[in-house]
Amino acid sequence: MNEISLSVPPYDPAVGVVAPAEGGSVTVEIVDDSVEIFGDPAGLRDLARMLLALSDVRAPKGANIHLDAGINPLDLGSASLMLASDPRAR
Repeated sequence: MNEISLSVPPYDPAVGVVAPAEGGSVTVEIVDDSVEIFGDPAGLRDLARMLLALSDVRAPKGANIHLDAGINPLDLGSASLMLASDPRAR
C-alpha cells in the first residue's frame, strides 16, 4: 500500500498559519442539516495541510482559517468554511 505524506512549515507567530497549496478544488455544500465537502485529490490535500497547520502545538488556541467561495481551494459555488483549533483545547 502506498503512503501519502504531507508536511507544513512550523507555526511562526510573525507569519501566522501557513499551509502551502497545490491548487486543488473543493466544494462545500449545506444539504438539509449536513455539511458535505467534495474535492479533487489536490483540493483534499490542501484542506488536510490547513488542518495540519492548525494542529501545530505552537499555533495559538483558536487559530483559524476562513475560506470563502472562489478563494483557493473553494469553488465559486461553494459555501464558506472556517477551520479552527478549539480555543478550549490543549
